[in-house]
Amino acid sequence: MYELGPGILPHSICVPLTATAKAKELYFYPVLCGHYDCDQSYRVSRDGYANPLLLFLRKGKMLLEYDGVQYHVEKGDVILLDCDRPHSYAADPAAEFLYLHFDGCNAHALTRAISASSPILRREENVLVGQQLYDMVQEYQKHGLGNEAADSLRIYQLLTWLSLPAGNPARDRDPIHQTVEYIRAHVGESISLGELAQQAHLSPCHYSHEFKRHTGFSPMEYVINTRLEKAKMLLLQTTLSVTDIAYEVGYESGGSLSNLFIKKTGISPREYRRSNGILTR
Repeated sequence: MYELGPGILPHSICVPLTATAKAKELYFYPVLCGHYDCDQSYRVSRDGYANPLLLFLRKGKMLLEYDGVQYHVEKGDVILLDCDRPHSYAADPAAEFLYLHFDGCNAHALTRAISASSPILRREENVLVGQQLYDMVQEYQKHGLGNEAADSLRIYQLLTWLSLPAGNPARDRDPIHQTVEYIRAHVGESISLGELAQQAHLSPCHYSHEFKRHTGFSPMEYVINTRLEKAKMLLLQTTLSVTDIAYEVGYESGGSLSNLFIKKTGISPREYRRSNGILTR
């Protein structure tokens, strides 16, 4: 087992990545990512760093100092830094986190815009950010970089989840946002394209076009991804069986959920649980 540095426990993961010239010219691209479990001796202190940082705190607490201001980071928080100014962050006294250094067209400007009021982001969408980062670390560790456009879309999706102010009134009145909220609230129920389009007062064709323009996914892709996200959370946070979780997220059998899981992640729900340190019978 390789040693990553002071305070980083041995089972932690660090994945350096080398983007293609095409990715650097056209897209967002990952530079370095990882999943660290740290004790009280972990600390990073820099005058600056070339690539923006996105970090999700899974467990514990951290202290962040950025541009002379100190912040207390709690479980579930996201840190988003352009890293162009002096900064430091440390476990307080222990922390488990996922992180991504990234870059690309407009990456620095977008990062600064999102984190303009604070480098600490506390939003409902943080759990999605954490899950996306976890999946990216696991995939990049096993397979390295994939398609440049797909890698870019993942990073853009992360930043999109964090880009709109929480409770924005205009967003809350937007019919696409309202149907997104409906999907998330009724993920365990039957949801059809016609039903969603009717709620948005749009034709199914127009609704599908607008939904993909806003989210990057078709409506039914978003339904499937939302079900998969909730299933992942239930696998990690409960002892429910795969069959019970399938019912919770709108599938009629554990086999249906397992087929989706394998198609989307390459592993079964039980393997996903085990890979996160949760033992199953």
